[in-house]
Amino acid sequence: MEKIQLNISDVLATVSRADIEALAPEAAKSLAKLTDHSGLGNDFLGWVKLPTSTDEKLLNDIEATAKALREDCEYVVAIGIGGSYLGAKAVIEALGNSFAAYLPGAPKVLFAGQNIGEDYLYELQQLLKGRKFGIIVISKSGTTTEPAIAFRLLKEQLEQQAGKDEARKRIVAITDAKRGALRTLATSEGYKTFVIEDNVGGRFSVLTPVGLLPIAVAGYDIKALVEGAREMEKATLSGKDMSAVTYAMTRNALYRAGKKIEILVNYNPKLHFFGEWWKQLYGESEGKDHKGIFPAAVDNSTDL
Repeated sequence: MEKIQLNISDVLATVSRADIEALAPEAAKSLAKLTDHSGLGNDFLGWVKLPTSTDEKLLNDIEATAKALREDCEYVVAIGIGGSYLGAKAVIEALGNSFAAYLPGAPKVLFAGQNIGEDYLYELQQLLKGRKFGIIVISKSGTTTEPAIAFRLLKEQLEQQAGKDEARKRIVAITDAKRGALRTLATSEGYKTFVIEDNVGGRFSVLTPVGLLPIAVAGYDIKALVEGAREMEKATLSGKDMSAVTYAMTRNALYRAGKKIEILVNYNPKLHFFGEWWKQLYGESEGKDHKGIFPAAVDNSTDL
């Protein structure tokens, strides 16, 4: 399996290799805090060893649920915002055919609840009118404004078009294990559910049911995706692959040298939403206490 490569040669005109390597002790301490859960925010570090802690039973359940939705629906709408949307969107776009919307095959995975645009919701409902569709609703609380509005409208439409009993079979809720408005509704209505673990923040959730179910519905091999993540987890935490640590040291050396903006550039249109996801992941994680690198993403050669 090919692994992502890191080449820092072009930054050495700005910061020296010695500047970067001087940060090795700090990097080692930071990595240790991630692995032993000793730093601030340690109650949200479930993502660090998430790939190796994900068991086959859960993956099989996700695949079976995706298969049922694929067989029953022309369209499946994933309702979520932020990390509950961007990770799955990034993977589906990156792996997909640029013209998938015009090709027959797997059900089309659509997204809602990531904005509050009335035109968007109206046009989505018009598209789904008279069609067989399902819903994956993603929210820990069930009360986040944008997803709550989208779910209320689409749930009502699905029940009107298919009947309550059939609609119940085509709605999957991914939410808190015990509490929240969506958990209460899912339990009372009898929806199929998956759990968002308390120790995994939304922006890190692509390798949980939050991301894996929409990705599986779109027709991609989630077991291969998780296996690749497992390999990188083991290589990174064991020190066999130092790419992540070297990257962290390099960008911190640049930051301390006054470089406050980081740009992720792609030359493949399929990676546009990977950039959007990366911006949210980095911006939300690092933008604390008036510190942090500003993440920007561009699509070249358009933005060039």
